[in-house]
Amino acid sequence: MFKSFKNSQLGIYTKNLTKLMPKNVALTLTLMVFLSLNEAVSLLILVPLLQLVGLDVGQGSMGQISVFISTFFGYLGLKPTLVSVLALYVLVISISALLTRYQSIKTSQIQYEFAAHLRKRLYNAITNSSWLFFSRMKASNFAHALTNEIDRISVGTGQFLTFLASIMILIVYIVFALQLAGIFTAVIFAVGVVILLVLRRRVSKSRSRGEEITTTTRDLYYSIMQHLDGMKTIKSYGMQDENIKVFSKQSDQVARNYLESIRTYVDVKLLFDIGTVVVLSVMVYFLIEIVKLPTATLFLLIYLFVRMIPQFSTIQRAYQYFINMLPAFSNVIELEKECQENSEVPGEIDEKITLEKEIKFEDVRFSYLGEDHFTIPCINLTIPAGRTTAIAGPSGAGKSTVADLVMGLIKPERGEITVDGVRVTEDSLSSWRYNIGYIAQETFLFNESIGFNLKQACPDASQEDIMGVLKLSAAYEFVMKLPEGLDTVIGDRGVRLSGGELQRLALARALLRKPSLLIMDEATSNLDLENEKKIMKAIDGLHGEMTILVIAHRISTIKNADNIYLIDGGEIVQSGSWDELLENKKGWFWEVLEFQCLKDY
Repeated sequence: MFKSFKNSQLGIYTKNLTKLMPKNVALTLTLMVFLSLNEAVSLLILVPLLQLVGLDVGQGSMGQISVFISTFFGYLGLKPTLVSVLALYVLVISISALLTRYQSIKTSQIQYEFAAHLRKRLYNAITNSSWLFFSRMKASNFAHALTNEIDRISVGTGQFLTFLASIMILIVYIVFALQLAGIFTAVIFAVGVVILLVLRRRVSKSRSRGEEITTTTRDLYYSIMQHLDGMKTIKSYGMQDENIKVFSKQSDQVARNYLESIRTYVDVKLLFDIGTVVVLSVMVYFLIEIVKLPTATLFLLIYLFVRMIPQFSTIQRAYQYFINMLPAFSNVIELEKECQENSEVPGEIDEKITLEKEIKFEDVRFSYLGEDHFTIPCINLTIPAGRTTAIAGPSGAGKSTVADLVMGLIKPERGEITVDGVRVTEDSLSSWRYNIGYIAQETFLFNESIGFNLKQACPDASQEDIMGVLKLSAAYEFVMKLPEGLDTVIGDRGVRLSGGELQRLALARALLRKPSLLIMDEATSNLDLENEKKIMKAIDGLHGEMTILVIAHRISTIKNADNIYLIDGGEIVQSGSWDELLENKKGWFWEVLEFQCLKDY
């Protein structure tokens, strides 16, 4: 049974919560106990208060409590007068208020720190997951789990702690009520439990509603990201109305699921409140007309019952909110586990690896789809250090896959890749990537200043270093002409700069790392001819100073490369220098030159 609880959603949740902040959880539970005891003391003080207003407490449990209170006052050298009893009552309630304040702060601290911990832990798992796994996942699933699901867990944690606190206070009320009228209290408590069991099926719907909320909000996140990314296409096709209809339908579904969840809460609360008040009314009538309890005992018992019912209701509501949250917690934990199972495991030793001679592919094979669908069936190539190597070919030929293999983003299924004869392993992967400067086809820059974006590659770079790489990348002139220079904010996705300017900044950022290997992954394919020439002129200026790997679709960008590999279908179909490839007028290279009108280039 314990093992079953340990592996359940509740068990895993409790383990995560207590493991993260054991001291805070223990302190909060201790405060709950003290608050419960303080509640008991405040109830005890009501007995002499009832006596002082002229009500008979009788000789039973109330009489014993009255004697105990009188003895306590005598021990303090006080007489239980109206003023002294009220003063003590004010003191007890004030202490209760202070404890409640402190407990609320600690509860909120646990609630939000637990959410922050889960969010950071999941983000860490996502960031350290393998590129192959990450590229296959929907980015919206990550965004959904990091925001909406974690927020639900935060609320659910608060409800879980409220659930525990309410149970402790309820126990105090039940103990007192049992002392005053044991049988009748037991009957009321039993009826309350029976009502909860009868409503159990309705309560269990909260979990299924929670699962539906997880699914529909995740779909909504995916839709939001797709629609925003494709807004230009949507507008150009005049599809705004259709887009709004699809989005509205999904939004309405999410709203319906939340509404159904709320309806489940209030339906259960309605039935529970009506059921308990009916039972309470019957019992009060029986105690007054049949049992004829003393007035003071009856008054205190009714007070206890009136306080107990909201606690039952709070427990029921907090429990429903909590189990409604558990699917969100499971979603986060499962996603984190999936990321960890597909993580780039860092080695125990940080081995240094440097490029001084060559990068070599030996019988390398790689597949995105499995054994029968090799993207790279078998490839052998060499990238000499200090030279410019180009890999060209049609779309889908496997060019970028070669670049990903070089960077260690993906691993060959067969064969090996070596740097100066040393295989890149988990122990040397971090060191190897530190030596690489990478420029992608789609430039990624933060919506921050130019200086901030450049320093992402090298936080310790000096002003002199930054100016130097701006000149090397042919970006110095246009950056200095901007009103705020390096402090210019480039806007979301760099909207304030042209495509050519963004790529030159990307080149400057890569160079700021002082890499031994610079990879240009179709970095000029989206640029016009003029901007392409500026980028390639800057690259040519680096010739001989570092190893350069150019991935290209347009043949014009690789004319000055020392060695060119032409790839098609994941295989090398031709290789050599520009002049050597020109000599073979029947090869694929010549066909591409004719097609791109570059025969006389």
